[in-house]
Amino acid sequence: MRRIVAFVLLCSSSIYTYADTLLADPTKPSRLVAYAKSSNIEQPTYKVSWLRTGNKNNMAVVNGQRVQVGDSVDGATVLSIARSGVTLDVGNKKQLISLAEHKGFSKVKSGK
Repeated sequence: MRRIVAFVLLCSSSIYTYADTLLADPTKPSRLVAYAKSSNIEQPTYKVSWLRTGNKNNMAVVNGQRVQVGDSVDGATVLSIARSGVTLDVGNKKQLISLAEHKGFSKVKSGK
């Protein structure tokens, strides 16, 4: 009798384990869907809102963060800061971000 009970318990536990591998939870996304979504990661955009250039200690504000040459901002490294803009190393590619790329900035002359 013990052998029969042990055999039934053993078989029933293996059936549940086998059923778990065959039946997938319909509320969970499949592995392919999860992988496809993770491969569509967008690169961050960079905005320069302020530049200061001179003989030394050039600075800029990129994405709201004050940076100098060598600093990192949102995964990019600042390579140079010049009047033309900020050059960033984004994924081993150089990208120049300038103030002129953004609307709303203009030079205003005051005169009497």
